[in-house]
Amino acid sequence: MNAPTHDSVALATSLQGSHEGPAVPVQWLASPAGAGPGAVVVAPDAATLAIALAGAPAVIVLPHDLPLREPPPCSAVRVDDPRLALARLSALFDRRPAGPAGVHATAVVAADASLGDDVAIGPHSVVEAGAAIGAGTRIGPNCSIGAGAVLGRYCRLHAGVALYDGVILGERVELHSGCVVGADGFGYAAGPGGATKIHHLGNVLIGDDVEIGANSSVDRGTLDPTRIGPRSKIDNHCQVGHNVTIGSDCLIAAMTAIAGSTSVGDRTILGGYVAVTDHVAIGADVRIAGRAGVTKDVPDGETWAGFPAQPYRRWVRGLYLQGRLERIWQAVKGHDAQP
Repeated sequence: MNAPTHDSVALATSLQGSHEGPAVPVQWLASPAGAGPGAVVVAPDAATLAIALAGAPAVIVLPHDLPLREPPPCSAVRVDDPRLALARLSALFDRRPAGPAGVHATAVVAADASLGDDVAIGPHSVVEAGAAIGAGTRIGPNCSIGAGAVLGRYCRLHAGVALYDGVILGERVELHSGCVVGADGFGYAAGPGGATKIHHLGNVLIGDDVEIGANSSVDRGTLDPTRIGPRSKIDNHCQVGHNVTIGSDCLIAAMTAIAGSTSVGDRTILGGYVAVTDHVAIGADVRIAGRAGVTKDVPDGETWAGFPAQPYRRWVRGLYLQGRLERIWQAVKGHDAQP
């Protein structure tokens, strides 16, 4: 186990919380069930707290209104939002190696590519002509950076990421393994000889602090860019079609597919397996339940579910009525023979 890197008072300060008990060293972040001496544990409720205390951790992080017996069995940090505290702690205790700076001997970097300070290019990766890599960026093994692509500072591309030509990433963008950004969209024109390909001449613009999961794809625009706004997060196995615009601070869960020329407003959440048809507008602050099929515009601030997707209360009422159909049928079928 690593030597202590934080103490409980410093943790309270970094979490913008209040400290109770003595200042103690903290070595690692643990789950409630995996707590032990030297650990810090986040306990959002009474049941989790009881499990965590059984492991005798050094520090418990808990909400202001959750009681802790007197005298407290360990130091405590009180916070407004335990889940946000967990996110901040996970960053503090993330000791996974990012790799040293430098270009691996097997990497191929075009002579006119631009590399900022402290950049790492992993084994067998390729950086094509005119690409620009910002300072502090880490590119893993077997990645492909297309001609003229631009990566901002402190980006991270895990193994096997492919950026096509002209793709532009902001700062601190993280792309997980198998992610493909900038492939042609699915666009064809019907003609006498079959489907004729529409060449996609736009690019992809990804804002600061975006994260895209493993094996997800973002298609380039036909003529204008496909856009993903700052701080949006996209899960594994998602598809973002050509000319799609995704706003800032959006959350898009796994297996979701967004067809071409659709817009998604700021702070919107799409659950897992959501399918969105082309050329629709989903507003800001919208919630779409998992496995929904969005076929028309969704106004700002609404929650929709089902297929075809509809306002949540209407969908729930429809399910309720479906459950009563047999009873209704039994009640009325005897009247069919009445004159």
